[in-house]
Amino acid sequence: MLKTKIAILAISFVSFLGIQSASAVEGLSIGAAFSTAAFMGSGKETKTGSGASTSKKDITEEDGAFKEDGITSIFIEYAVSDLVSLGVERFADDVSTPENLNAQKATGESEPLKNNTVKATFADHTTFYANINMPFNTYFKLGYHMVDVETKESLATGSKYGDVDTTGISVGLGYQYTADNGIFIRAEVSASEYDDVNATSTVDTSKAVEVTDMYGAAGSIKLGKSF
Repeated sequence: MLKTKIAILAISFVSFLGIQSASAVEGLSIGAAFSTAAFMGSGKETKTGSGASTSKKDITEEDGAFKEDGITSIFIEYAVSDLVSLGVERFADDVSTPENLNAQKATGESEPLKNNTVKATFADHTTFYANINMPFNTYFKLGYHMVDVETKESLATGSKYGDVDTTGISVGLGYQYTADNGIFIRAEVSASEYDDVNATSTVDTSKAVEVTDMYGAAGSIKLGKSF
């Protein structure tokens, strides 16, 4: 995928610079982040076409939220001036929602329960960002997210939904302490908003899902080295 290729190129670039002179990497910073984040969103499955009506029974809606500890990411950035740094950050691992179970009767009380399980995985979460330095070693952050959303459903109806991509934006505030040798530590908080996504069942085209109102909030500790 495109984001994976970008991350590989970035890591290769850092490796290449590691064997160059100090002047060749002046202004470059690399590091790792350790974050706790919370995400929320609203999901809706709609049945249309033959046999469907506009009644509520044809629309299933669910709101969800979850917290994820121990998110690790790597970043590389370059100071284009004393005021602004541009960078790219990528999650080292995928982030998955909890699995949601919905058990329903088929046609009558004598029928066994049919289990429907759904969860999603956010893969290759990549952020392109700008840090704008402010007084007292603080900075303001603007970010643009690119994420692959992989669905992991097991539905009694046999419906399957394909994977989709989404993008989003984020804003954040941080504080940075830098030692004389260029090693730094940051404390950062941020809030994100992601674009809505939708998909049509690959088995039954009369069914479609839509996920809206996707938001995230994160607190991070970042360690790095500036050259």
